[in-house]
Amino acid sequence: MLGRIFKRTMPDLRKNELITSYEAVRKDVELYAREAGKKGVVLLPVSKLKPASDVQILYDHGVRSFGENYVQELIHKASILPQDIKWHFIGGLQTNKCKDLAKVPNLCYVETIDSLKKAVKLNEARAKFQPDANKIKCNLQINTSGESQKSGLSTEKEILEAVEFFLSPSATHVELAGLMTIGSWDISHSEAEENQEFAELVKWKGILDAKFNLALKLSMGMSSDFKQAINQGSSQVRIGTDIFGARPSRTEATV
Repeated sequence: MLGRIFKRTMPDLRKNELITSYEAVRKDVELYAREAGKKGVVLLPVSKLKPASDVQILYDHGVRSFGENYVQELIHKASILPQDIKWHFIGGLQTNKCKDLAKVPNLCYVETIDSLKKAVKLNEARAKFQPDANKIKCNLQINTSGESQKSGLSTEKEILEAVEFFLSPSATHVELAGLMTIGSWDISHSEAEENQEFAELVKWKGILDAKFNLALKLSMGMSSDFKQAINQGSSQVRIGTDIFGARPSRTEATV
C-alpha cells in the first residue's frame, strides 16, 4: 500500500516543485524587466542534465523553448519529446557535431557560433539533412571576458567575417539573430551595477547594427547576473538551476 502511494505521489511532488520554481523565476524576470523599463525579455529554461520528464512537465505547463548544453542530450530529448518544442543549443559546439545538430528538425537556435567554419558547416549540414526544416537562428558568441578557457569570437576581423557570411546568399539554411556571451564568475557575482562584459557585448551590437543595418538581439545573463543583463539590454536570460534544481554530475545524469 505504501509503495503504491509513493509511486503516485513522487511524480506529483516533482510536478508541483518544478512548476512552482519556474513560475517564481518567470515572475522575477518579468517584474525586474518591467521595473527596468525593458520589454520583450525572454526566459529560456535550461534543462541540461535533467530528465526528459522534467521538460515534459514544463511543456504541459505551456513552455515551448528549452536550452541544452550537450549535443547528444539534445538529440535524445528531441527524439522522444513533442516535436513543437523549440530547442536552443547553448553549449560549446565542436565542428564535427554541426552535422548531428543540424539533423534535429525542431532545432530552433544555435547560440554559440564562435567561428566562421562552424557557421558554414551548420548551414551545409542543414541544407543536406533537413532542407525543408526551418532556418536555424544563430547567435555569434563573443568572448567578452577575455578568459582563455571560454569560447567565443574575440577579434574584429573574425566577427565581421562571420556576420558577412550570414548576410551572404550562401547562408541558405541559417540566419543571424543576435549575439551571446557568458560572463566571468567574478564579475557575474559582483555587486557592480554595470557588468563590463555585458557592456562589451552591447558595444558590439551597436557596431554591427550600424554597419550592417541590423537589429541584433542579445543573449546574456544567467541565475546570478540576469538583473544586470536585463538592465543592460538583454533580450533573453538563460536560467537552469533556479528552475530545475541542482544538477547531477554528467556521469550520474539520467535523461
